[in-house]
Amino acid sequence: MWFHRPDMRKLLTLFAAVAWMATFGASWTGAQQGADQSQPPAQSPDQDQQKAADPGASKAQEPIPAYRSPLAGAAGDEEDETTEIMPDDNALTGVRALGLGLTREQSYWQSHAQIFESADSNPGESTGHNSWGSWTSVSGGVDVHKTSQNNQLDVSYLGGGTFSSDSGSNSAAGANTGNGAVQELSFSEKVLFHRWAFSLIDALGYLPESASGFGGLGTSLPGGGLPGGGTFGPGQSLLVGRGQNLTNQLDAEADVFVTRRTSLTFVGGYANLNYFDSDLLNYGTAVARVGYNYQLSRKNTIGLDYTFSDTDYSNFHQSIVNHTFQAVYGRRVTGQLAFQLGAGPQIAMFQVPITPAAGAGEGDIQSATSVLWSLSASLKYARKRTSYSLSYDHGVSGGGGVLAGSEGDTVAGSITRQMTRQFSSGVTGGYSRTRGLAVLNTTAPGSSQTYDYWYGGVNLTYPLGRTVALSVTYQVQYQNSGTAFCIGTQCSTDVLRNMISVGLDWRDRQRRF
Repeated sequence: MWFHRPDMRKLLTLFAAVAWMATFGASWTGAQQGADQSQPPAQSPDQDQQKAADPGASKAQEPIPAYRSPLAGAAGDEEDETTEIMPDDNALTGVRALGLGLTREQSYWQSHAQIFESADSNPGESTGHNSWGSWTSVSGGVDVHKTSQNNQLDVSYLGGGTFSSDSGSNSAAGANTGNGAVQELSFSEKVLFHRWAFSLIDALGYLPESASGFGGLGTSLPGGGLPGGGTFGPGQSLLVGRGQNLTNQLDAEADVFVTRRTSLTFVGGYANLNYFDSDLLNYGTAVARVGYNYQLSRKNTIGLDYTFSDTDYSNFHQSIVNHTFQAVYGRRVTGQLAFQLGAGPQIAMFQVPITPAAGAGEGDIQSATSVLWSLSASLKYARKRTSYSLSYDHGVSGGGGVLAGSEGDTVAGSITRQMTRQFSSGVTGGYSRTRGLAVLNTTAPGSSQTYDYWYGGVNLTYPLGRTVALSVTYQVQYQNSGTAFCIGTQCSTDVLRNMISVGLDWRDRQRRF
C-alpha cells in the first residue's frame, strides 16, 4: 500500500489565495464607496440590505413584532418573558445554512448533565448475527452565549463516556472497545466591522464510533454528528464499527457588503477525519470558496459561488481535487421559514487505479477527470413549539474512511417539539448512499462498492421538574452493500442495530452575565 503525506504547501497556497481575494474585495469596496459619497454609512450589513430590499422600509419601517417564546411558561418560570427575533444574517454562499433568525438575548451560560442505561442489539456494529448488550453513559457539559452590538460568541462543550463489560463490543479492528470516550467542542464567533463581517467556526468531535451512527449518550440520535457537512464537513456517513475517531472542521469566513443589496463572501477551511483503533482511511480536506450574493427582496436572495477542495489521504496513495460551481437561491421568513437550494457542475480529478498493484511505481499511476453534478438543499420551518428540518446533499466526498473517494447522496430530516424551556422531544431519520468513484480501471478493489445506510430515532422527554427530565430514546440503524464488507472479524452484506435508552437529563437554568 502506498503512503502519502499531505502537501502543506497546497494548504498554505490555498489560504494565501483566500487572503488575497479578501484584500482585493476590500480595495474594490473602498473604490465603490468613494464613487458614491451620497450613500449613508450602514448601521449594520443586515439592516442595510433589508432597507434596500423593501423600498417602503425607508419611509416607515414597522418594528419586528415581539415573539412569544414557546419555551416560556412551560417550565413554570419566566412566564411573561418575550424574545425578539432578528432576521437571519448568514450569507447565502457562506459556510452556515440559512436560519430562522437570531434571538436578541442577554449573555448567559448553562450547564447540563445526563446519565443513561442502554440496551444494544449490536454493541460492536458487527455484521452477521449478534446478541444484545448493555451500556451505561455519563456525560456533562456547558453552553456559553455572549452577545454585544457587533459581536456574537457561542461555545458548547460536551464530555463523557460509555461503559460496558460486554465482550461483543468490538471495534473495526476486532479489539474490545467496551469503554468509549466522548469529547465534543464547538466554537462560533462573528464580528461586524463597518461593512465587513468576520466569522470563525470550529467543530471538533472525539467519538467511539462514526458521527452518523453515534447515539451512545441516551439523548443523542443517529445522524446528528457534528455541525456543518456537505462541502465543508468531514463526510462521515457510514457505519464502520466501534473505535475512537477524531473529526474536526475549521472554517474562516469574511463577508464584505459592497452595496445595500450586494455582498461578496470569502471562505477558507480545513476538515479532517482520523481513526485510531482501526486501519480505515484517514484524510484531510482543504476548502476555499468565493461567492456573490444579491438580495432581490427582503425575503429572497440569489447567489453564485465557486468552491475549490483538495482531499489528501495520510495512509493511502490518493488525492482528489474538486472544482464546483453553483447557482444558489434562498428564501427567509423571520421566525418561520428558511430555504436554500444550490446546484451546478462539479469537476473531480483523482488518481487511478485507486489500489495500485504490488510493485507498481509512480509511472503506473495516472490522473482521471470526471464531470459530475452537485446539489445541496436545506429547509427549516417552525410553528409554535414545533420545528421541522430537511436537507439533501449530492457530491464528491472523502469516502468516510472506507472508500478512497466517493460520490454520494445524503438525506436527513427531523421534527422537534419543545416540551419546556429546557427540554425537547424529537424524531429524526435519514438515508445515505455512498458509491466509490468511477475509475478507468474498473477492476480496482472498491471502485464500484456501494453502501446504503438508513437510520431513524425518537426521543421522548417527560419533565420531572424545572431542571430534571426523564428521557426515553429508541434508535434503529441498517446498512447494506451489493458485495460483502467486513466490520471486525465478521463479513456480510448488511448490518442491523437497535438501541433503547432510559435515563435522566439535568439542565440548569440560564445564568446571565
